[in-house]
Order: sequence, then structure tokens, then C-alpha cells
Amino acid sequence: MRTRTKALIGIGVAAAIGGIALVWASHADRGHGAPWGFRAHHGHGPGFLAKEQFRLMAMEMFEAMDTDGDGKLTQAEIDKARNDRHAAHDADGDGNLGLEEFAGVWSETTRPLTVRVFQMLDTDGNAVVTRAEYDRPLADIVERLDRDGDGALSPRDRWRHRHGGGKRDKDR
Repeated sequence: MRTRTKALIGIGVAAAIGGIALVWASHADRGHGAPWGFRAHHGHGPGFLAKEQFRLMAMEMFEAMDTDGDGKLTQAEIDKARNDRHAAHDADGDGNLGLEEFAGVWSETTRPLTVRVFQMLDTDGNAVVTRAEYDRPLADIVERLDRDGDGALSPRDRWRHRHGGGKRDKDR
């Protein structure tokens, strides 16, 4: 796999995990506790949820590739899954994936994560994400994370949060 493709996949996965953590933080920071039936315990917070969601997605992908069901992945199983997925999305049969063809691969690969995030946003469990449910995670994100009080988010806010105990400049 080319370095650029690996980087794009890495960025996509990181963005998805970040989104999950952001949704978690938005609910927990508002005093609603852990969303979607998850409870932070034993020091498990947003990072734990993101890791857990990634772990579940990875397990689903592992199980899908473990065609003989022995709980192990051989290189042959990985190659078969990769080749089958490539062939299924190579619409023009040229052996390459254009952007639209790759979008199909990406959509198929990230489908389990998409379903899980949808379920997390659908707080009432009615299989519909209402506008309110969609808006809730980022509704007051600037107010909650603006550590320097300038009304905007910047890397400086993150730095202060991680290394300054979360205090705003005016509180120091």
C-alpha cells in the first residue's frame, strides 16, 4: 500500500476516533454522565471509550477476515480479504482504484464504526438521529474547551488544558 494511502487511512481512523471522543466529552462535560449507557469507571474516560470503539471495530474486521473461524489470521486470509475487497470495488476492472472506487472500499471498511457512532448519537434509540441529537455533541464546544477565554479554539487551548491543569489565563 502506498504511503499516501496509509496516511489517508490513518487520518480517517483518527478523525473517527476523535469524533467518538468528542461526542463522549460533550455529554460527560455537561454533567449528563457517560452517554449511551456507557459509564466511566475505574478512571475510564473519553480516551477509554474511543479505544473501546476502535477495539470493537477491529474485532469485527478480524472476525470478517478469519474465514476458517480458528481465531487466527493467516497472511493468506488477509490477502484474500484485501484482494476480494479490491476486486469488488474495481468497477472498470483496470486493476486500480480511482477516487470513487476507493470511496466504496472506505465506506465498506468503516461501516461498523459508522453504525456505532450513529447508535451513540441516537440517544433515544429510535433509529433516527434527530437534529437535536446531531447538534448536541458540538453545541457548546467552544464555551467548554476555550481555556484562554478568547472565544475560539486553538492549539493554545489544548496546551493549557493538558499542561496547565485546565485553568484559563484569567484564573492564573
